[in-house]
Amino acid sequence: MCGRYYIEIDDRELQDICNAVQEKQGREEQLEIKLSGEIFPTDIVPVQIGLGAYQAMKWGFIGFDKKPVINARSETAQIKPMFKESMFARRCLIPASGYFEWRREGSKKIKHRFCLPNQTIYFAGCYRQEKDEPLPRFVILTRAATSGLEYIHDRMPVIIPKEYAGDWLHENPDMIDKAITELSIGVV
Repeated sequence: MCGRYYIEIDDRELQDICNAVQEKQGREEQLEIKLSGEIFPTDIVPVQIGLGAYQAMKWGFIGFDKKPVINARSETAQIKPMFKESMFARRCLIPASGYFEWRREGSKKIKHRFCLPNQTIYFAGCYRQEKDEPLPRFVILTRAATSGLEYIHDRMPVIIPKEYAGDWLHENPDMIDKAITELSIGVV
């Protein structure tokens, strides 16, 4: 679930976010920040860490087998050792234009694109600093797919409406359950 998403730089809001991250990181160090197109696990991308505060991060925690862990199930992230501390102390939002899912039809995999037309969406996530890594790493929270999408995939990203960004980023842990059960929205 949510193994790829995309950024369309012609979206003014995303363009401003990307410019802010590029400007900040450009002063600190030279990094290959992916600011548009299809985003893959381990890409370095803009991530929101506070209201109006963005930072470049790498997608995927380093797993126990050294492979990247890119998603966390929202239902268990608060109790799983890999995510627990980050869920309480370091929540983030990942700005995107949309995401992709694949559905099997016989031996073929059909790619589907999900978005909110002409609107930036924000995936709920959490992040941490890995040992000997120059940048923090993030994961995207997932939930059960909304009605009408489950025929393609049974999971989808937790999407936080923009007006609740501050609640997700800064509120107490009770906000986690509320965001997942009440605020998360579906896409078309």
